[in-house]
Amino acid sequence: DYRALFTSRRTFLNRQLATLYGVPSDVAEGFAPYEFPEDSPRAGLLTHASLLAIHSHPGRSSPTLRGEFVRAAFLCQHIPAPPGDVDFSLIEQPSEDLPTIRDKVEAHMTAPACSGCHSMTDPIGLALEQFDGLGVHRTTENGALIDPSGELDGDEFDDAVGLGEALAAHSQLAPCLVSHLYKSVVGRAPEPEEAEELERLEALFAEADYSLPVLWSAILGSPSARWATGRREVDP
Repeated sequence: DYRALFTSRRTFLNRQLATLYGVPSDVAEGFAPYEFPEDSPRAGLLTHASLLAIHSHPGRSSPTLRGEFVRAAFLCQHIPAPPGDVDFSLIEQPSEDLPTIRDKVEAHMTAPACSGCHSMTDPIGLALEQFDGLGVHRTTENGALIDPSGELDGDEFDDAVGLGEALAAHSQLAPCLVSHLYKSVVGRAPEPEEAEELERLEALFAEADYSLPVLWSAILGSPSARWATGRREVDP
């Protein structure tokens, strides 16, 4: 089930990752399977150090970058670029009055030019704030307790584990994957007349309990796969 990728506590660790995650490991070299306990703050892809680190700023986390990634990669939603005259000093400068990124982001969102897009990204990314810019777990920032609660399109949650569960249940998660894989196979964006075919693939994916092998097979067998680089006229 594709959706389990966002909730599963099963993963693979080598010695370096085990050290970063702060868990015991007797692996001498290479990777070995590992399952995080039920009380662990990690579950699913969104708590992997790889995703957390690459969607951060140098030296610090970024709820905006992380939230934007979730929207674009897993829900196929586009977030516009920020205006060129946005003042980021409130976010970047240390402040005793605003010790956590949540404090700074919430103050930053009071600006009308920022609130529209940040309201789409930051409630997602703030759920991942208990992981720093490298993906190391933490509970405080600058001496203040981190609040990892958030919201995804009306579905509220308490922490990163809850975010994974909300994402797994989101109505656009599966259709977005179908769209991504379809474009990957045919090498182009779908044409308007292929909308019905995408709907068929989405329905088949759901009926197959969101099995990735079934989806791949269906896309590769789709008539549209014959036009992988787009239709073109051929002279007789």
